[in-house]
Amino acid sequence: MSTNLLFRIVGSIFLFCCIGKCFSQSYNFEEISKDVTSFNNVGKYDATIILLEEVITNEKATAYEKYQAYFLKYITYKRLFSYDKAEANLDLAFQEGLKSDQDREQIKAKVKLERLFVAFDQLKYDEVTDILDDITAQDLRYISPNTHSFYLAVLAVMETRAMNFSKAIEYLDEGIILLKKHKQEDLPLMYRKRIDIYRQMNQYDKALESFDQGLYYAKKYKMDIYILNMYYDLAYFYNQIEDYDNAIITQEICNLLSKQYDERTIIGRLNVLEKKLHNQRIASEKREDLLSISLLVVISLLVIAILYLLYKYTLKTKQRKETLKLKNDELRASIMSLLSKSNQQPHNDPTLQLTERQSEIVRLVKEGKTNKEIGDKIHISENTVKYHLKNIYKVLSVNSREEL
Repeated sequence: MSTNLLFRIVGSIFLFCCIGKCFSQSYNFEEISKDVTSFNNVGKYDATIILLEEVITNEKATAYEKYQAYFLKYITYKRLFSYDKAEANLDLAFQEGLKSDQDREQIKAKVKLERLFVAFDQLKYDEVTDILDDITAQDLRYISPNTHSFYLAVLAVMETRAMNFSKAIEYLDEGIILLKKHKQEDLPLMYRKRIDIYRQMNQYDKALESFDQGLYYAKKYKMDIYILNMYYDLAYFYNQIEDYDNAIITQEICNLLSKQYDERTIIGRLNVLEKKLHNQRIASEKREDLLSISLLVVISLLVIAILYLLYKYTLKTKQRKETLKLKNDELRASIMSLLSKSNQQPHNDPTLQLTERQSEIVRLVKEGKTNKEIGDKIHISENTVKYHLKNIYKVLSVNSREEL
């Protein structure tokens, strides 16, 4: 195997490794978000986790892409009321988001609002109050219309706790306008809040009307979780107004729906899936490590082979130089011997009849110098050079400088 071929092999392997490390797959998160929403709406949470884990475990994914993937996982687990999992993924999303230079202020605002929603869902009202105090008008500029509507729902509930029912209804109506324009599938969240507010205002007809409106949108968009929660709120409403017959009937509906939608079973299944994906990831990393080691061994062997060939080549070159030196010395000795013999014999060489200046000019002509260059070299004029050449031609019996 030649040295050039080995260099080409090593170069190709190195280039392949560089390309593999540098190539970065770009994800379309607008499409991924749509897929996640579609999967979640029909209860395909396994598909959601698999899709997002593909991004999270990809070493070539950017920090911003991982932030978006973790954030969608957070949304998924929050929807299933698994708040420990939701908060863990929100924290990971925030960490990845801060590593990115892209939309950092928006990320901070978005995560702040989501921490508010998690605290609110868990009825941690003291924490809700603290976060509300920390939210600025600048934060609200960074969030989407549907997130803003959820923020208004929190404000509505806090006003309800303060017995400011009219202000609470204003917040909910503002949120309903936003959601009707931007994301109607989340409208049941607003109508749920109105049921309890109207109950406390003793406006039972409006409470039942809010239930019907919320249920309409939940069924329209096939949001099973919203359908179940609408009936839970209705059962609570009937219990509070002591309409126990309707409360029992509504609770039976809730029991039937909850069998079809059991978030604990779903979460258990997702935990198993995440563990399986984690094990697969570890196995994949081990395979990659083994491949890297194998590649390193191959490259090391190739480098050793190249170094060996270079050593052999250097050794042969040195031997060749020594042989040439010996031959040159022999040739030089032969020439000197011939010159010595020649000096012992009379000479009829016409060049011996040339003057020292003429001999110098002949030497410069043989070096390819022009008359002007010869004149500059020996400090005489060009015409003087021509004169000397004319005499040289006569002495040597030649007709041109090419014959010299």
